[in-house]
Amino acid sequence: MNCFYLIRALLLLNLGICGFAEADEELSETCGKPVVVNSRIVGGQDTKKGQNPWQVILWLPGTAHCGGTLISSNFVVTAAQCVVGVNASSVIVILGAYKITGNHKEEVPVLVKRIIIHPKYNESDYPNDVALLELSRKVSFTNFILPACLPTPSTEFLPGHSCIVTGWGALDVKSTKPRPVILQEAEMRLITVEHCKIFYSLLANNIIITESMVCASDIHGGKDICYNDIGGPLVCHDGEQWYLVGVVSIGFGCGIGFPGVYTSVPAYMKWIRSFIPAVSSGSEGLGSFPVVALEFHGLMSFSLSLCSLFWVTLQNPMFTLILSVATWVRS
Repeated sequence: MNCFYLIRALLLLNLGICGFAEADEELSETCGKPVVVNSRIVGGQDTKKGQNPWQVILWLPGTAHCGGTLISSNFVVTAAQCVVGVNASSVIVILGAYKITGNHKEEVPVLVKRIIIHPKYNESDYPNDVALLELSRKVSFTNFILPACLPTPSTEFLPGHSCIVTGWGALDVKSTKPRPVILQEAEMRLITVEHCKIFYSLLANNIIITESMVCASDIHGGKDICYNDIGGPLVCHDGEQWYLVGVVSIGFGCGIGFPGVYTSVPAYMKWIRSFIPAVSSGSEGLGSFPVVALEFHGLMSFSLSLCSLFWVTLQNPMFTLILSVATWVRS
């Protein structure tokens, strides 16, 4: 009997065994797609509940400390400056966050298992201002809790692209107004790093803009990142999904015309994927399934291996045949 057809038959048979549970909540299908859609943080506006379901709050004892972005069922991205010197056990991540006062049924508090700060982050400056928080458990996705997509190599957001920044930061440069209770959002436009460098060269604060940063601004002023927005998301729309393009890092003057500076997420995708290889990337679709570990034994493990390799079969049947048989032989 032709081995190829035997393999294909087993693959189809075993789809009923493994299903699609290995897709990490089918992230590629759900990421960046809020159920609540509204026409689109100084000078910002109130968001609607569920409009930014990837937004989280990092809560330290007694205070809402920073923002963050859910990128998978158990990982959050934030700024390194938010968690440097902080014990993981002292941080609570509030998922589904909309208001920073009171308790709300949509919110889910989760403890942090591990804080991973980029190894090249230096507290004295801003490059590499990115960190991952591994949650103590995987969370279930709801209309109010969904991950943002991460950029793929084919996803490109050029200067002039309209994006959204969110946070609960101060509402004016002098912080004389009360901090907003409801999550704020503002529309920003990406600008070139070169343009950004010109702005910050006018200051005497030694802020160095690098290629691993993204800058965005409302050139008329009045909309900007500000205090307590740090660590939060800059998301950009492509097709039907929102992608995490930047992590709030620097906001000088809060809405006085200087662009906000963000850690570029595309620049750190290799580092992010070294910890969470199955993280969602929007357009990758079913090909983003995590591969089942090859340490299982027996016929069931062979079936599981075949399940994990099903989509590879469609592209290269011979590769699947060789690797699957090798896996079974090992057991």
